[in-house]
Amino acid sequence: MTNLKGLLMLGAALSVGCAALPERQATMPTLPQSFLAEGGSVAPTAWWHAFSDPDLDQLIAQALAENLSLQATAARLRAAEAVAGAAAAGLRPSLTARASATHNEGGETTGSTSLSAAYELDLWGRLRSSRDAAVLQAEATAQELHAARISLSAAVAIQWFALGSSGERLQLISQERATYERLLRLVESRYRNGQANVSDVLRQRQLVESTRSLEASTAAELGTQRHALEELLGQPAGSRALAGNIPPAMSALPRSGLPADVVSRRPDVQQRWLLLQSADRSVAAAIANRFPQLSLTASGTSSDAGASRLFEDWLGSLVANLVGPIFDGGARRAEVERTRAVFDQRLAEYRSAVLVGFREIQDALLRDQQQTIRVASLIEQLRLSDAVIERIERQLRNGSATYLSLLDAQITNSSLRREVLSARQQHAEQRIALFRAMAGPLADEEELVVEPVDEDSVLRQAFESAHSVKPLSPLERGWGEGRVSSRPCSNQSHSVFAPSSALRAPRAESARHLRSTAFPLTPTPLPVGEGLRRASR
Repeated sequence: MTNLKGLLMLGAALSVGCAALPERQATMPTLPQSFLAEGGSVAPTAWWHAFSDPDLDQLIAQALAENLSLQATAARLRAAEAVAGAAAAGLRPSLTARASATHNEGGETTGSTSLSAAYELDLWGRLRSSRDAAVLQAEATAQELHAARISLSAAVAIQWFALGSSGERLQLISQERATYERLLRLVESRYRNGQANVSDVLRQRQLVESTRSLEASTAAELGTQRHALEELLGQPAGSRALAGNIPPAMSALPRSGLPADVVSRRPDVQQRWLLLQSADRSVAAAIANRFPQLSLTASGTSSDAGASRLFEDWLGSLVANLVGPIFDGGARRAEVERTRAVFDQRLAEYRSAVLVGFREIQDALLRDQQQTIRVASLIEQLRLSDAVIERIERQLRNGSATYLSLLDAQITNSSLRREVLSARQQHAEQRIALFRAMAGPLADEEELVVEPVDEDSVLRQAFESAHSVKPLSPLERGWGEGRVSSRPCSNQSHSVFAPSSALRAPRAESARHLRSTAFPLTPTPLPVGEGLRRASR
């Protein structure tokens, strides 16, 4: 009675208290109002459509459907859904039936049946907080799947253009080798006629062999890139003769928008946000576990010597159990401290993810901007190199230039051609990195082949119940649990991470079955800190 009286006094004290959490903006990293560069073009939702390459579109669609790593991530999502379903099932009563019959040597048959039901009253919100934590964990896994899809589509595009660039580079090297071999025959003829030195012949032979070596290494690189692309498509190496494509000339930078809006839609930032919310619910569950638990059990038993009268006479009972911890050596208190430490860890990880996301977008914009200048400069250098070769060839025919000057100019020209090709490939990769850094929901998200799990009716009700959030009672509004603000008391609590237009609380969007009307996973968004207040129920 003394312990129960103390708990009632604690509840009364909490009901008259009032705590307000600091505003979310006070804990968020301050982001600039704009990026260092702002483009004018509107990027398509399926960002790879910006390259206008139907073959690339088809390959990305195939990879999203058949990539094995993506399927493994989707399986982890289904496992997380099952865990959330199990946590939600704890809010429903359990019913157990048992029947037995015995036939003895005297010909008599005795039997018994029993039914028992159990239900825990969630006084302090422990079960609801555990359910919310598991649901938010599943949503975080959905964002992991979303991020994996974006990374996979970017990897396919990079390999596709790398494959096309390597093929073009191999063709250039083969043409160079043929040209050098033709010049070698010319130099050898001039040497036999006494018009060239032996050093000219040796130098030309060395150039032919050098080009042959470069051709072999480029062919090997081309093959490994093809194998890597086939692996991304979920196929064995060497099963397809993929040719790739040369990256097109990059258009203007895409329109970036407000940094806070762009960063908030990144799946890694959304995942960290959901994990932070889940950690908050875990803190609430750990706190509630320190309070008494009230459970109701009901049972009925029928037993008779005749099987025909088995269900006629019943004995029933209804029992209420109130169990509360008295001394546990500090185990529950230690669990609360552990969950609080995890919450602080998730908070730091969320803030870090925002900064990392902003930095990656800034880096991608900077590299893309400077690569545009570099490509233009290399193209101009190649134009000038072509003019130099043309001028030296005329001078060589007139006898006013030497063969060595032409050879040096041709080597420089060949190197510039390969460098222009590599620079265009790098520009495409940097544009892909920019699209990936700014990526939001993909246009073909509904095409992902992940079938919904066929749950039973109890699980369906449990998931649907995740949408119903009761209004906070005065007792719940007063629960601050160590996060009390110094501001005056009010009836409205302020969340550290309440959804705002700048950085919204994300919703699960990455798998079709998460949005299934059968049992949607996403609960009504709750502000971080509310789970702590729920512990007072």
